[in-house]
Amino acid sequence: MTKFSSLIKRLATTLMVVLTVFSAVCVVSTNPAFANPDTSSSWVIQKSLSWARWAPAPYLRWDVYNDLDNRVQLVADPTTKSAVYFLKSDGSVGYRNVDQNINKTFPGITAKQIAVGKNGRLWAITTDGRWARWAPAPYQRWDIYNDLDNRVQLVGDPQSEGGIYFRKADGSVGFRNVDQNVNKTFPGITANQIAVGKNGRLWAITTDERWARWAPEPYLRWDIYNDLDNRVQLVGDPQSEGGIYFRKADGSFGFRNVDENINKEYPGVVATDITVSDPS
Repeated sequence: MTKFSSLIKRLATTLMVVLTVFSAVCVVSTNPAFANPDTSSSWVIQKSLSWARWAPAPYLRWDVYNDLDNRVQLVADPTTKSAVYFLKSDGSVGYRNVDQNINKTFPGITAKQIAVGKNGRLWAITTDGRWARWAPAPYQRWDIYNDLDNRVQLVGDPQSEGGIYFRKADGSVGFRNVDQNVNKTFPGITANQIAVGKNGRLWAITTDERWARWAPEPYLRWDIYNDLDNRVQLVGDPQSEGGIYFRKADGSFGFRNVDENINKEYPGVVATDITVSDPS
């Protein structure tokens, strides 16, 4: 009887350990910090030939579209996995939802770079040295700002319709909310390119061939990574503060989460521009 009782206790202990481990796995798998990049909708332009969208799990392949039609920049719609805003080589700006066959245009300016923030709020740097934000229905117009002040890259704020992160020609990085008149700077580096991920987490490729992530309060500093490894474009992960999608100089496309030490490659394309969406 004693041996039987001891066996029962050992089985009960083993069962508790198994259930504890199972619960821990479930917590990890549903925690947004551990979001799987294979669920994201990544888009690329392949040289000047085609554009493509990554089909997430279970497919894990590139679906290629041959109607590139002079698109030179794509910015994913943050509200859906099936659409992008785009800039054409003639400076015109448009929108395409490939699953619903929805197309839109945004006339009134010629642009040389575009960005998209919260709720799909569209921004542009114009070819005549200004910057602009599209006012949606019922207005359907570009609101023009004349204080471009050497901004050469805009990245939409995922947390507000009025906010924009920017890089200036001198490599300085800043933030402007035009609705709330809020301005911020992020000193300590000079940047060649910037990107913004979940919760407005800010990233940069530096002019001294490194990459960096801004550490918010209470730190207020750039954390520097020396393994740039030919990355030439970054796109912030919309599902984690530690994740970044990247394009290398050879056109290869990948993902790195610096907090979780996760690395992924997406073979099969030679990209000249990238963007990612993964709405919650």
